Amino acid sequence: MTGESVQSGGQGIEIAKTCMEARMSGRGPQKLWSNYRDFSAQRGELVADILEKHLPLAGATLLDAGCGSGAIATALARRSARVIAVDIAGEQPSDETIHWRRQPVETLELNGVCDAVILWDVLEHLGDPAAGVMALARALKPGGLLLLATPNRLSWINALGDPHYGLPLLALLRRAQVRRIVAGWLKWHRPDKPDFPELLSLSRIAQILATAGFDWRFIQRQVYDAALQNPHGVWNRNWHLRLMKGIIKINLDRPLRRMVSDRSGWMNRFTMPTFFILARKR
Repeated sequence: MTGESVQSGGQGIEIAKTCMEARMSGRGPQKLWSNYRDFSAQRGELVADILEKHLPLAGATLLDAGCGSGAIATALARRSARVIAVDIAGEQPSDETIHWRRQPVETLELNGVCDAVILWDVLEHLGDPAAGVMALARALKPGGLLLLATPNRLSWINALGDPHYGLPLLALLRRAQVRRIVAGWLKWHRPDKPDFPELLSLSRIAQILATAGFDWRFIQRQVYDAALQNPHGVWNRNWHLRLMKGIIKINLDRPLRRMVSDRSGWMNRFTMPTFFILARKR
């Protein structure tokens, strides 16, 4: 096994065993997906809170790329932003002020009209992440912001159970392998689903951002602070929520905060399950 790839062999057999056990026992990611949908409003408010620390939202032109249910777009529109929402197969937001279109992110042709772009839990689903980020860079005005959240391919936490399906080692696999396991073996999705995930490492993300003309930095601590006030905006698993409630109750949240870093060290590269990044177009 090399740094960012998993070859077939013993580990593949173990994944197969876990997947088949999940299928035979009736377990699956349905509860996780249900929580992600149910908590979408809280996630929208958290994203709006984070972005508002860096940009006045009222009157700003914002793009929610990969808008899904439209919760983030709706939260931004409620704060008087002009919102464009795009998704390959999402739901049209009920707010009629939101300009919605069904379109792959990679094919966007918006030129210098946006003050900020939100790419939240989307980058890993793009068929061509580099092309997608390049299209978003073109959509931004000079100095415009890209708010990015995406799971960490090399996090040992994600290796124990990936963020989309809860399966061990799946976070390390390529998209075709994920499709084979999730759709072919487990039948949790149709094989023609267009957005099976393939997680990215920090080095790959940094390369994509640099090529697209972005300077970037981590905002892990800002998101952590926001999540303490709105835990459902970040965490979807019930045990995560119970754990954070217990941490706050016994006053461990401040010591834990000291472990959260905005530096590109080993903690973010190999432990933190999600990268939270603020990038600025040069």
